[in-house]
Amino acid sequence: MINNQHYSIKESRRAGMLLAATAGFIDSYTFSVHDMRFASFQSGNLLQVGLNIAGGKWLHAAIYFWPVFAFLLGSAFNQILKVYTNKSHRSHTLAALIVECLGLLLVAILELQSVSANIILPLLAFFMAIQADTFNKIHGMAYMTILSTGNLRTFSSGMTNWLIFHDEMALRRAVRVGPVILAFLFSAIIAYFAMQFLQQAALFIAPLFLIGVIILINREGKFAKSVDTTTNLH
Repeated sequence: MINNQHYSIKESRRAGMLLAATAGFIDSYTFSVHDMRFASFQSGNLLQVGLNIAGGKWLHAAIYFWPVFAFLLGSAFNQILKVYTNKSHRSHTLAALIVECLGLLLVAILELQSVSANIILPLLAFFMAIQADTFNKIHGMAYMTILSTGNLRTFSSGMTNWLIFHDEMALRRAVRVGPVILAFLFSAIIAYFAMQFLQQAALFIAPLFLIGVIILINREGKFAKSVDTTTNLH
């Protein structure tokens, strides 16, 4: 049975792919440039905090702790932003995207100034938390734009259930996240070549993916308004 339910651009594959490309690009960049550290993979940072505390390396533990703390602050900030935009009848999705995009541009500028990674990484973690907290569904199904572990599980289980049990719903779940996984992968490849040619300026590419999502969201909003206007005229 085909599901004809309409989903907003926020939950579309196109938006998911661009957002995953943003996260994949940023983590590839920080891994390569900042001593194999990640901006959005907080599980790895937490492990490093625990291992360094156990080894009595408190300074190293603090280095990995601050991105985790910044990620928590980013999620909290996004909830406050959501309340504000709801009260002012504005689009929270668009506001979150603009904040993240401007934030990444700021970090890219700081990177050109050779600001310490101990500032760059927490800032990136803060803005990636906003993305993760805002975009967590694709066609009504939970997924992640900043990590691929859960998406890989969804893809694998979906394909398996389709092949063995001919479960069409499971196939649709796999088809939804498959392109997102590929976007995350290919963004790492793009990041590699961008760093070869642009070096530290490569980080300016990440906001371009977000601008693509902003254009999609804005276009959807304008289309909805035009439909409302036409309906009211009739």
